[in-house]
Amino acid sequence: MQRSFVFFLLLSLALISKAQRHVVVVDIDTHIPIEGVSVKTDTCRAMITDSEGKACITERFDTIRFSHLKYFSEKITYEEFTDTMYLVAKNMMLPEVVVTGINPDLMRAMKKNHERMMLEPTSTSILTFDFANFIDRRARRDRKHYRKAKKILREWDLKN
Repeated sequence: MQRSFVFFLLLSLALISKAQRHVVVVDIDTHIPIEGVSVKTDTCRAMITDSEGKACITERFDTIRFSHLKYFSEKITYEEFTDTMYLVAKNMMLPEVVVTGINPDLMRAMKKNHERMMLEPTSTSILTFDFANFIDRRARRDRKHYRKAKKILREWDLKN
């Protein structure tokens, strides 16, 4: 009687362990476990992998689907099912980014300042003296800043 009880106990444990299948989902390139993979059987039972990429399937199924946003979905049959599932990553690369050192607002301001300076009358004689322009610090500072900025932009253009 005791032998048959132990036999049935071991048999039931074996059946329970067969009913549960564990799977680890990993990246095919890096072999790193993938967290958050949706594992869905054809019997509409769905589970999510944990931080170690593990999921426990508790029921028998005909097909099973593995899906994740960053990976291609994979659908396999029960016969193809193993304890490790490899997913192929989607190439989610950004398009080429072009970075320039020219601020459009600065360019417009410099162009406007250049036009304003070109419209100002220039003296052809050496003896002309404009006292208001002499004491106008802002205009001198603006011209100095304009020349400096223009020089920097010219240097940048030569580098590119």
